[in-house]
Amino acid sequence: MRDFPAQYSLKDEDVLYFSHIPKTAGMTFRTIVEDHFHCDEICPATLNAQVAKIPQAELQKYRLFRGHLGFINLPELLPGKNVVNVTVLREPIARVISHYDYIRRMPKDPHYPAVKDMTLAEFAQRLTAGKVGKNIQTYHVAKAFKFSLEDLSPAETLDLARKSLDTFAFVGLVERFQDSLFLLSYIFGWKPILNSRKENAAKVKKPHSEIPADTLEVIKQNTLLDQDLYAYSKEIFETRFDAMVQDLLSRYGDAQDSAETVDDDRLVTLLERHYEQRYADLHLPESRTFLYDFSYPLRGIGWQRREYPPEGGTPYRWMGPTTVATLDLPKGTAPVEDALLEFNVIMTQATAPDILESLTVAVNHQPIPLKTLHSDRSEGVCYFQGVVPKAVLQSDRPLTEVKFQVDRVVALKELNPHISDTRLVGLVINCVQILPSELEAENSTALALFHDPTWQSTLDFVTTHIQPQDRVVAPLGFKAKLTNNIFDYNTFLDGKECQWLILHKGSATQVSAILLQLFSRGLTPVFANEVFIVYSTHKRLAEVNYASRHVRPVYIDRVKKNVEKTAKSLYHTYLKSKSPSEQT
Repeated sequence: MRDFPAQYSLKDEDVLYFSHIPKTAGMTFRTIVEDHFHCDEICPATLNAQVAKIPQAELQKYRLFRGHLGFINLPELLPGKNVVNVTVLREPIARVISHYDYIRRMPKDPHYPAVKDMTLAEFAQRLTAGKVGKNIQTYHVAKAFKFSLEDLSPAETLDLARKSLDTFAFVGLVERFQDSLFLLSYIFGWKPILNSRKENAAKVKKPHSEIPADTLEVIKQNTLLDQDLYAYSKEIFETRFDAMVQDLLSRYGDAQDSAETVDDDRLVTLLERHYEQRYADLHLPESRTFLYDFSYPLRGIGWQRREYPPEGGTPYRWMGPTTVATLDLPKGTAPVEDALLEFNVIMTQATAPDILESLTVAVNHQPIPLKTLHSDRSEGVCYFQGVVPKAVLQSDRPLTEVKFQVDRVVALKELNPHISDTRLVGLVINCVQILPSELEAENSTALALFHDPTWQSTLDFVTTHIQPQDRVVAPLGFKAKLTNNIFDYNTFLDGKECQWLILHKGSATQVSAILLQLFSRGLTPVFANEVFIVYSTHKRLAEVNYASRHVRPVYIDRVKKNVEKTAKSLYHTYLKSKSPSEQT
């Protein structure tokens, strides 16, 4: 008899364990489950030997274990914790074939030397799991209930595996993978999960019709226990799935809905309602400001797996594989004024420029105009900010949806031919924030810019000499630190008068146009460092020599490049005017 509730909210003492059985879509499922935990809660070990090297006291802090851990007794290693089991099973014959093909195309797999010269029929009878032979799904599921199986016969092991499945919080099926993700979302109250990732999947799967009948028979005879367990898991799955649909319809359905007419799109809508209710039931404390980065659990769709900078720091995600990605942020307290939306796009040097230019953002379906606080392609960063009217934040949902959209996605391999990653991606984002406008000076993401000494020294100089009424043209990130009126470079180029211009030398697309106007508008350099040149109309400030090491490159080197560019253009024009014989 099943003794696990239809829905479950993970508690502080719970540890989720995903038993990853080889070739059951486990790599894809693993990244999906990881989405719902803080990165510090995820045990980094995915193999038995790796877990064995981690001190037991350290293991206690993790809330998610996933991987091939069939030879580790997790409950014994985690005293005081409640291990909640989930897994995905696969039709046994297809699993064996897939496992065989996988090993033979992976020379680094530990079984490769033994398997590379085997026939499929031979593989089906070797590399077995103890007394249960090739029935490794039965073996792994049974061990989740009773770690030591040595004293059990194959029949007893199967019986134990069936009892074990009755206690699993979730069992999915590869053959119904999307439905499995719907059920997973329902059970744990997660946002409806749409299958968009294919981690470690074979590009071409051999149909059974191409495999000799006698080979298929050998596989069948060596997986009889797994076939029995798989049939049992299908009964469990179908019962739970049907019960889920009926519950969603009774709670959130319309008069015209029925179990027979609910398609995937309708099911997503119903699951979204369920997810919002489960979130509201958490009664989390409200806050005026919420800063989200991808180290936290993901509430959203349209993102690739979580990744980490090689030098450490904040995790990030690529948008993809579609052109739309969403995040659900806590609604927070009732707004009394307009709010600010801020987010950071990183790795822009590895992004197609037109994709970045196409970016649009909506909050609760309302388009939000964006301003660039700072952008530097050489640094690979772009800080954005938009004003969110308070009326937009006043919705009936317990969450605020932020939607990012670009015009197209591209395979990572096209951006970097030296890698084999074919995932379709748009932009890379690492943090998103909604905050009241009045808290910009205290909480803006742009404050991080001033951790850089060149930004801080520039700010120190300006704040020492600026007057309250002075207008400033600068990267808009300076708004977080200066109380003066701050305008962007485009405003300056449109004729806006100012007393200060803080030129970021990395703004290559605008520097030349700005330089042409500075002198004629009475602005001369009064400060410079490796990143900035500060210009001012205040004559009381000492000028910085144009030939100084931080100013000279902007002028002399830029003139040199322009001359070279013009010369090349004239030369190509000259060549075009000549006949082919004259060109040679």
